[in-house]
Amino acid sequence: MATVLLICSGCASYSQSFQTVEIKLLNNDPAGALEALDKQSHSNKDLFLYASNKATILRMLNKYSESNAEIEKAKAIIEKYSALSISETASSFIINDASQTYIGSPVEQIMLNIYAALNYLEMKDLDAARVEILQINIRLRTLMQDDPDSPLSIDPFAHYMSGIIYEDLGEWSDAMIAYRKAYHAYQRHSSLYSIAVPQQLKRVLILMADKIGLDEERRKYEQEFLLQLTDLQVQSQNQAELVFLFHNGLAPIKQESSINVLEPSSGHMIRISLPRYVNRGTTIAKARLSIQRPGSKQQNISLSIETEKTEDIGMLEIESLKAQMGVITARAIARAVAKHEASNEAGKQNDLIGLIVNIAGVLTERADTRSWLTLPAEIQMARLNAPADTYNVIIEFIDHNNHTLFQRSLGKIKLNNERKQYLSTHWASVSVIPNGTPVESKERH
Repeated sequence: MATVLLICSGCASYSQSFQTVEIKLLNNDPAGALEALDKQSHSNKDLFLYASNKATILRMLNKYSESNAEIEKAKAIIEKYSALSISETASSFIINDASQTYIGSPVEQIMLNIYAALNYLEMKDLDAARVEILQINIRLRTLMQDDPDSPLSIDPFAHYMSGIIYEDLGEWSDAMIAYRKAYHAYQRHSSLYSIAVPQQLKRVLILMADKIGLDEERRKYEQEFLLQLTDLQVQSQNQAELVFLFHNGLAPIKQESSINVLEPSSGHMIRISLPRYVNRGTTIAKARLSIQRPGSKQQNISLSIETEKTEDIGMLEIESLKAQMGVITARAIARAVAKHEASNEAGKQNDLIGLIVNIAGVLTERADTRSWLTLPAEIQMARLNAPADTYNVIIEFIDHNNHTLFQRSLGKIKLNNERKQYLSTHWASVSVIPNGTPVESKERH
């Protein structure tokens, strides 16, 4: 009985055990969050989460190489445990899904490669970033084969980032293919949740179609997007480009939901526990990127652009879990039936033993509420063209009422015409805590 209680306490709620780390992040203290994470005990079954959460926090601290080292550890865990061992499969059936080694949701596995690629871009290693997007494409093809209806099988942001990297490498045809896939993916995803085709993607589709001589396709996009090639060429010709990524908020958390269902063969009501995601919202709606080149009145340059949502991780997680719920529910029902039958058989031998087996079955029926909690709720992007030079970079954070809450300097950046420059910032905020209480937004320095 003590063993049963120990198992239950270990899987009650992963998010509850993570609160110390989250409080540090919500106070804009990634160094403190890293220290808190390292102080926690980590089950061998949760090492994927330790590595992936550490990778995110290290990235916030601009430690890109160390972040990628943790990502590689998480990838190795996926590789090792993707084909479940007999003992792991048996324990998940006898106890609960949380007894298995955690290898990440499909969304989280894709995000590993995306963040590895972004880290390499920050380190100016385009070739390594290209390897990551090739791995992403392999994962997406596998998802398409395994579950064609999964929204993740055509993740728009993954294709969009692939296009940017191919374009930066001068691989125009591959860039066009990736941008086209991103466009179709955004169209499909817009029917699932509120994400629109980014304006920046519309512009680059026209420019790239023109670059590789796809005149008919270019004209189709011009008509569809109400944009003109000549205007876009004036804005981008002989200009350097800054690609800015804003990692906004914190990903949704998983909670347990228990329901009673009728077991068809016996007619008995049985209790099962299922996971569900809870979105936590964000206090920031978007960011405004501004670059300034100080100089005389004639030489001074000041340009700005607002970010657009390019990946809604929260909604992707929710939609992907919905797609898996049939399998998760069937497994939970089969497990509950087996526990109920075991209790009945034990009760035939001894009433007390039957009671103990029944209590054990109820206590161990828990949903798997583990998830990668340091992921942002969403990723936004802005692509800004400017003459090659050195600029001061300022970010303004704008709330949902279109008011500027505060701003921060990201220092200086040197733009050149040879390669795109990449810049990121993370801002962890939530507008609602899991019990539904609104969170008051505050500036943190």
